[in-house]
Amino acid sequence: MKRLIKVEFKRNFKSLLMWCGIVGGLAALMLAMFPAFKDAFSQLEELLSVYPEAFLEAFGMGEGGLVMSEIYGWFGVEGYLFTMLIGGSYAGILGGSILSKEEDDKTIEFLLAKPISRDHIVFGKAIVVVINLTILNAFISIILLIAFSIFGTLDVAKWLLFSFAPLLAQLIFASISFLVSIFITKSRQVISVSLGVVIGMYVVDLISKLTDQAENLKYITPYEYVNAVTIVNEKKIEPLYLLISVLVIAVTIIASWQLYKKKDITA
Repeated sequence: MKRLIKVEFKRNFKSLLMWCGIVGGLAALMLAMFPAFKDAFSQLEELLSVYPEAFLEAFGMGEGGLVMSEIYGWFGVEGYLFTMLIGGSYAGILGGSILSKEEDDKTIEFLLAKPISRDHIVFGKAIVVVINLTILNAFISIILLIAFSIFGTLDVAKWLLFSFAPLLAQLIFASISFLVSIFITKSRQVISVSLGVVIGMYVVDLISKLTDQAENLKYITPYEYVNAVTIVNEKKIEPLYLLISVLVIAVTIIASWQLYKKKDITA
């Protein structure tokens, strides 16, 4: 399995570098813009006060929400969303394609001819997904450490949460896409479904915040689990959401493993 992990990591290394550049670059750009907008924020917050509370709450700026004149509030509103959406897209694409591409590229027959079990294929590729997502978020943490230190004041708890809380949501997106790829072997179709899950969950998160009747929908969207308002104001991830996340990841990976063992592989 070590050989599989090494080969798979090399295959995905260039795309990892590209996504690190995109996500890290956007995070740095948003924080670099903070000094230029800081003085105008008091007027901007007065302007925003005329908007409906539900609208402001959907973007983390309602009562008890984020203060955009502070760097962590600014990043929570402007930069964190991009980090979540783009990082989540990478997780969905990686998790959905890493297993299905063997069948789509007609290399699965060659792989299965090697002295390696299906168990090792599933867990080897899942480990590569975890390694890549951890590297992505570690790279972003370095970007945020430098940017928060230059443009504001470093708060270690908030920095660590903004750096690694998205990893939790990314692992959920990746594990769901991993499971989908058991049923859909065409890489383009898997990627479309994976991106649909990432964007669809964001829409569900917005709806849950816009109306009280749909509030319970927040329990099914990872965006709520690592909410920027909770990170900035309470410096934590809710234990209930952490438990739900671990369960979703564990159930989807175990289901993928069991289904792949019994699957009729199309070579």
